[in-house]
Amino acid sequence: MRVLVTGGCGFIGANFVRRLLRPGEGNEVINVDALTYAGNPANLSGLTEVDGYRFVLGDIRDDELVSELMRDVDAVVHFAAETHVDRSIMSSDRFVDTNVRGT
Repeated sequence: MRVLVTGGCGFIGANFVRRLLRPGEGNEVINVDALTYAGNPANLSGLTEVDGYRFVLGDIRDDELVSELMRDVDAVVHFAAETHVDRSIMSSDRFVDTNVRGT
């Protein structure tokens, strides 16, 4: 199965990506992440050499990019989000834009 994972460098997303790419599973993963405060590429260290894994630095609000990435996938698993409540209070526009429009 070919899966597009959004926010795959976050804690939960990275563990999901690792699960999909376990040997013998036969999955391919495209991971798109903007690498904001919650995304850490070190969460996926060692996967850059794994067949079937592709990282794309990008924002889920980029319609053209997301449309291109979705072209040949079987499923989308969406983890990308602004997650900190304090940040949502201080910057509600960014929170709504990412979590609503991005989704």
